[in-house]
Amino acid sequence: MKIKITQEMRKKMWMAIIVIAAGITIFFAFDKFSLLWNGIKSICSLTTPFILGFAIAFLLNKPMEFIEHKLLGKLPLKKEHRRNIAAILAVLLGIIIVGAFLAMLIPQLMESILSLVKAFPGYMEDTQEFINDFIEENGIAAEEITKMLSQNNLLTRMTEFVTDAVPKMLKYTYQFGSTLLDIVLGIMSGLYMLIDKERLMGYAKRINYALFPIEIAEYLHRMTLASGDIFNNFIVGKAIDSLIIGILCYIGSLIFQFPYALLLSVFVGVTNMIPVFGPFIGAVPGIVILFIIHPITALYFALFIFVLQQFDGNILGPLILGDKLGLPSIGILFSVCVGGGLFGIIGMFIGVPCFAVIYAAVREFVNYRLKQKKLSLEQLSFQAQKDAKQKEEEFEEIIRDDESE
Repeated sequence: MKIKITQEMRKKMWMAIIVIAAGITIFFAFDKFSLLWNGIKSICSLTTPFILGFAIAFLLNKPMEFIEHKLLGKLPLKKEHRRNIAAILAVLLGIIIVGAFLAMLIPQLMESILSLVKAFPGYMEDTQEFINDFIEENGIAAEEITKMLSQNNLLTRMTEFVTDAVPKMLKYTYQFGSTLLDIVLGIMSGLYMLIDKERLMGYAKRINYALFPIEIAEYLHRMTLASGDIFNNFIVGKAIDSLIIGILCYIGSLIFQFPYALLLSVFVGVTNMIPVFGPFIGAVPGIVILFIIHPITALYFALFIFVLQQFDGNILGPLILGDKLGLPSIGILFSVCVGGGLFGIIGMFIGVPCFAVIYAAVREFVNYRLKQKKLSLEQLSFQAQKDAKQKEEEFEEIIRDDESE
């Protein structure tokens, strides 16, 4: 007997194959997660210059387009030459901006750090005097402190720290050289990506439409464009927000006469790029430094940072970023925690726009499926309310019947 396979049966078979394949993939991904994760780390380490180059090209794309169309658009140049000049000028502009920022910042930071190092012995003497006064006022026996120090083996730990310092310095020197090489290669790859932007995007578009059906390919294309807008809005908005917070922190530190105002403000401004936890992470080094100098000053600085963070979270941040990400507050907190757990500080920063992209993709897919079923959220809410009311009436009727009996 010959079995005729209909189109509906074929669809169900393909759906079953996809579900089984996805289940097997997820099982092996969790079963061999450490091996898979190490492989991903190795690939990311090898492709670091190209990842950095992509980030540079993404950030400099808008300046390059402005130079190409607005500044060089009326010059009698070939399109290819205009693009090459615009890409080189955009990269040089980025290097000049970063270099000028570092040239203004580093000397003052070095001055603050050297001043802190010179004054550190005096701060330690003041701290020791404060501890001695605290011990005398509270009647703590010196024998108990000595016993506690001997139990924790502090002297042994300090000796081990000094012994391990030299190998760590060599390791950090190697890492610095490797990072510098990655930055140079990243700038070069970013330049080539800017020059060949249309060609690379054309390759990606052809691969997309060649591998997937038309509907899925168009969906992925829309999500790619939306991802670019989300990342661009987040990075630019967060950079402006962090710059303003850093300036406000510097002005507030000068008003309240906190020592090392510039150093503390740089910590707060840079770490403010991390959503939710950024200002608190940046406040920790400042609180530690100020606690060594004067504990009460550290408390005042902590309160100042708390007020500044509330201003940023409730007024400045929504004013600059608005609802461009389209994420609820719990989504931002979730993305920061998960991103930080997977990729550290960088993950805490990029976790929010990545989760915003996933959220937008899922939202569009859900809306598409609801549209196919000719359902809307209002209809679902009305039907749920209707069902709940019907069940409530049935329950009340059962109670009345029991009371009558």
